[in-house]
Amino acid sequence: MGIKFERVDFKYQGIDNKGYLALSDIVLNINPTGEFITLIGETGSGKSTLVQHMNALLTPTGGTVTIFGVKINQEIKKKKKVKLNPIRKQVGLVFQFPEYQLFEETVLKDVMFGPKNYGISHNEAIKKAKEAIDIVGLDDSYLERSPFNLSGGEKKRVSIAGILAMEPDILILDEPTSGLDPLGKESLLGVFNEIHQRTNKTIIIITHDMNTVYNYAKRVLVMREGTLVYDGSPQALFSRSNIDNWNLDVPDILTLTKALETRLNITIHPAPKNKEQLLNRLKEVLT
Repeated sequence: MGIKFERVDFKYQGIDNKGYLALSDIVLNINPTGEFITLIGETGSGKSTLVQHMNALLTPTGGTVTIFGVKINQEIKKKKKVKLNPIRKQVGLVFQFPEYQLFEETVLKDVMFGPKNYGISHNEAIKKAKEAIDIVGLDDSYLERSPFNLSGGEKKRVSIAGILAMEPDILILDEPTSGLDPLGKESLLGVFNEIHQRTNKTIIIITHDMNTVYNYAKRVLVMREGTLVYDGSPQALFSRSNIDNWNLDVPDILTLTKALETRLNITIHPAPKNKEQLLNRLKEVLT
């Protein structure tokens, strides 16, 4: 078992004691391996609150989250007997601006910190750090550099390497490409896809970019006003009714496909995933 939500509610406490219901009746199962999930929804829909339950940073105010067999709920919280560090090692969470969490004097020391904090020997931590740095596309020349003198994209890679060095089973990333230029964005998404392909780890990405959803996700979760309103494939997501109901943008490739269908008075089916597929299907239709 990976992560299971059973009728989960979460209410933030307010100064007037009324509070704010951020999650309502969430039922969700996430496999421990093999998934590439994008989590989308408008600002304030509950996305970040949802993922913070996935590694027990937050405890449900109603219902139960089971993380690799460990139940997290109000009853467990009262007993205070559950050790959360092992859970947070299994489910790694990278926040939206992870570069702000860098603090060591060198990249190597920063990436080593997590493994050493979990009791791994110094030499083994170095090995894991170097492996993680390689996975995110940085070479050994970065090891002794200060993380504070890196570019924004490089800082993100270092912070992600710090989570990967702890070898989580599930990797969660909150808006990992925010602030990056298009080239840096595609490069970093390629890293996540490569991690997924090489390790079969389940990866969950919070994003507002529908191109990321359409091009990379195997499964999409849509949050709206604290509820999970969609759990399915990206191909099925972008129907006209869903776009209208949930204020979704349309992926660029689907916009282009629709324009060509209208201009040429043709139907292109199934919808292409990329420009190469679009070109091939155009050839099939027009010949």
